[in-house]
Amino acid sequence: MSQSSHSAARNFRGFFLALAAFGAILVSPVLRAAEYPFGYIYTTDTQPKGRFEVEQWVTTQRGQSRGDYSNMQYRTELEYGVTDNFQASIYANYNSVNAFANNPDGTTGGRFVPDDADPAARYKASFYDSTSLEFIWRLMSPYKDAFGLALYLEPTYGPKRKELEGKLIVDKNFLDDQLVWAANLVAAQEQEKYPGEWEKEAEIQVLTGLSYRFAPRWSAALEYRYVRGYFGNTWSASNREFAAHFLGPTLHYADKRWWVTLSWLPQLSGAKGYTADAAENVIDGRFYKESFARNEFRIRAGFSF
Repeated sequence: MSQSSHSAARNFRGFFLALAAFGAILVSPVLRAAEYPFGYIYTTDTQPKGRFEVEQWVTTQRGQSRGDYSNMQYRTELEYGVTDNFQASIYANYNSVNAFANNPDGTTGGRFVPDDADPAARYKASFYDSTSLEFIWRLMSPYKDAFGLALYLEPTYGPKRKELEGKLIVDKNFLDDQLVWAANLVAAQEQEKYPGEWEKEAEIQVLTGLSYRFAPRWSAALEYRYVRGYFGNTWSASNREFAAHFLGPTLHYADKRWWVTLSWLPQLSGAKGYTADAAENVIDGRFYKESFARNEFRIRAGFSF
């Protein structure tokens, strides 16, 4: 086994030992599973005090300007209600990439493809990426107040990735909670070593959507996501790199102890490249640099214990 394989195995073992210890501490009675009607947008709902839940996320970014491209992002999460208004979680993040001739010039490349990879050959790899902690503090509840308001913080650390992400979460329920509107403002600073040297990046996202419960346990949603990327660790206009838009449907089903959410978020035309390099990766109005793709698919599933 190579040194990198040994290192990945140690990282996996270390995370899951920590996850097991965290879960042993948080043993609690079985309560009704939380509902998450959106695939990408957060609401202010948190786990009640003393309850914990396991979630699995799978996000697929598929199809770039040409060739073959698929980036699979997996997240395994354990979340716990510290109080009725404060939730803490821990994640394992791992990836699988499959790329061939996907760059605008016909070479193989993109995020997670190393600089020394053969540009004329297919590249495939699966690897542990990082571990994340997540904290959500609900300040106002849409069930008790005029609207819901929450603050979110997520630090992430891995051998080739360091990130700090914050969110402002707002939501509002209508029609006896049958219709839900939610919006998120997201700011992130990141350092990555994919594919070569450490690089600093920053990002702003604006997400909003509507979810409607059309039958018992079933709801459908429409989600919009705007992403603006920056080089360096500042969000100044002079550091703008790109902007991209996504819009798509979501279907959600919730039972007593489990739930599942399916989302499709295709990239819209109208992307912008603010640097020469980014502009070269805007093809037919869509941005294809790094792991940005024509389509994104996501499945989230949760189970309460």
